[in-house]
Amino acid sequence: MKMTVGHYLPRDSVVHSLDPRVKLFLMAAGIGVSFNLENPASLAVFALSLAFLTRLSRIPAKGISAGLAPFVWLFAITAMLHVFMTPGDPLFIPYATRQGLEGGLRVGCQLVMAIWVSTLTTLTTTPLDTVWALEWYLKPLKYMNVPTDEIALAVMLAIRFIPLLFEETDRVIKAQKARGVDLESGGPVRKVRALIPVLVPLLHSVFRRADDLAVALTLRGYAPGITRTRMKAMRIRFQDMVALALTSAFFAALIFVVEGIDCQEMLFFV
Repeated sequence: MKMTVGHYLPRDSVVHSLDPRVKLFLMAAGIGVSFNLENPASLAVFALSLAFLTRLSRIPAKGISAGLAPFVWLFAITAMLHVFMTPGDPLFIPYATRQGLEGGLRVGCQLVMAIWVSTLTTLTTTPLDTVWALEWYLKPLKYMNVPTDEIALAVMLAIRFIPLLFEETDRVIKAQKARGVDLESGGPVRKVRALIPVLVPLLHSVFRRADDLAVALTLRGYAPGITRTRMKAMRIRFQDMVALALTSAFFAALIFVVEGIDCQEMLFFV
């Protein structure tokens, strides 16, 4: 299964040209907003805005669907847990409730929106720019002797290794099937045993790639704690400020207007 996490699709669009710090901030805000939307109308408006941004960034729909497909099981399990574990009016299915069904559908939509936001950010931002933006946000922690550079590098390597791991797994499975290894028939115990011919070469490939990466970093002179320069200096431009202001205003409108939340009531609870 092909994943879009860690992949970057170069396009000539407004979304691609935004500062990575702005996109990282808006991604975090968008994920937070998606989990605070409970009104079906607000979820629909948020989905339409994401579709508009996807169109504006010139990302094909199959790129977004590829990012959502690996999490279908998560959506299904979350919805099922809500259906059978939320008290309320019973349905025709034993232990299922109407409130649980509504809550499951709502949480499933929230998860879809959150992963959509993160997938769109990943597809429009290079891994190096993402790491640089993460380092910029972690700068205050340097005064507490936190190795922010190493943390950002580890995040980038994890992002890059996720698609490589899935691609390598798919390659090993196809190679073992071509050799006549049966990975699908039999009971659960037999299926677990059949995974051994897949796990052994997969682990060997992962460790080999990790060793090659360590050698490459050493040859390039990487050392922890050394400040690295960039060929292109990143600066906040006017279009970044406009995008930040418009998107923040849109998020606020979704929370306080479409959702019908009273600001004074929220301040009272805070």
